[in-house]
Amino acid sequence: MNDSVEENDSVDLILRHVSHRFPEDLARGLLGVKGPLSASVLETQVASRHRELDRTLDVEVKGERRLLHLEWQGDMPANMPFRSYEYQSLMAFAVAAESRAGSQLVPPIESVVVLLGGRAEPWPPHGSYRLSPPDAPFSGVHFRIEPVYQRTVAELAARGPFWLIFAPLAGDADEPCIRRVMEDLRAQVSPEAFEELGVAMAVLAEADQRGRDLRSVVRTMLPRELVMQNWIYKEGLEDGRQKGREEGLQTGLAPLAHQFERRLRRPLTPTERATLAERLLQQGAERLGDVVLDLSPEDLATWLATTNGH
Repeated sequence: MNDSVEENDSVDLILRHVSHRFPEDLARGLLGVKGPLSASVLETQVASRHRELDRTLDVEVKGERRLLHLEWQGDMPANMPFRSYEYQSLMAFAVAAESRAGSQLVPPIESVVVLLGGRAEPWPPHGSYRLSPPDAPFSGVHFRIEPVYQRTVAELAARGPFWLIFAPLAGDADEPCIRRVMEDLRAQVSPEAFEELGVAMAVLAEADQRGRDLRSVVRTMLPRELVMQNWIYKEGLEDGRQKGREEGLQTGLAPLAHQFERRLRRPLTPTERATLAERLLQQGAERLGDVVLDLSPEDLATWLATTNGH
């Protein structure tokens, strides 16, 4: 496994975790709502079968329901406009089929691409995917572009404590600034929330494409016990872990491989077996057990063939 793959997986996992723990804070910052707001993670068959879809929030503001589909990206993929169209369409079909919208068949759906890095040139507020001809009225989807790495720390802080996890990516972030951010975060949230958001900030600091090494600043301000117990603590442990990983991998891989082969109704190829072994290390046996049970044989084969394993 190379460092970039491991880093991307770490960022993806931590953002999925904190968005599940703090959905209202995430939605409030995106919508700019100061008053009452409720938000929860929306679970549909789309989310279970299309694991590359990062997060969808079911939000209610002033009695009006809307869905927020979020994608976090280290850079803007070339196919992001079409993916936004695809996911919005799939989500609309899923919500309509599950009759979750009441008298309104499908509530409004907004896609937001949260960019963690990328080009220096400022991004427009929205992107789009057009289905209709250029000379016809627009038909397709628009999606918001939220480049957190082009924001200032003050702009992120104005959205609420949750958004401070992106501070190490901000254009004006430096060591003194991040120390102040950590102190402000500690003062604004509970100790439990501070630990979770602090760990997220440390992981996101690793994704900083400007190479400012702000992760070490964040880590010095987290409880040592938390850093040592958390999966982001890697330095100095790899040599001792390698032997245990190899032994544990052989023990855990065989029954999982058997389950995958039964589900696929064929033997795994050498490449698929290597992919399964890598993801067993990354995600654990429980997660892979969910995958083999939740996905259809066709989707399972696709999951084994993809590079990100969602």
